[in-house]
Amino acid sequence: MQQLTINTSHLTTKRQRFEFLSQLSTVNCQLLSRRGQSLIEVVVSAGISVILAIALISTSLIVQKTARAAKNNTQATKLAQEAIEQLRVMRDRKGFAAITSGDCQGLNAQADDPSAWSLTSECGQSVNVGASGTKFSRKISIIENGNNKTITVSIIWEESGGQKFVSSQTILSKWEQ
Repeated sequence: MQQLTINTSHLTTKRQRFEFLSQLSTVNCQLLSRRGQSLIEVVVSAGISVILAIALISTSLIVQKTARAAKNNTQATKLAQEAIEQLRVMRDRKGFAAITSGDCQGLNAQADDPSAWSLTSECGQSVNVGASGTKFSRKISIIENGNNKTITVSIIWEESGGQKFVSSQTILSKWEQ
């Protein structure tokens, strides 16, 4: 704090001195008040900065969670389509009768040769998709209706919001006689 030295010798009357000192007191109070306002301004701006930082961090976390959910949904859709295509290839290679009706089945398509693929009784078959860390399980339901078979493939996985699933359906026909 700077010291202010004032020569009051030119102030001759007591009234002039009193008015001068009251004005000086007012100026001094305003200076102290401004210093207090600066402190309040700093505290308010720091508070606003903290609120903005929290908002940005929470928005970032929500975006990451949404991106992860979208990635899992896309991966599950691909897995369902893959199973339908594998069953279509199995029908073409092994015949229409190789696709047996059943409420909850799995697909053994580990071999490179589609003629070695088969349906299994494993319901909720675990499907590995690499390094995503999400565990998917696949259920295949086949309903026979004359020369058609309705195939429904459901992919189920767990997320922080609970269990999620994707289902894809197609109809395979007995196209060869």
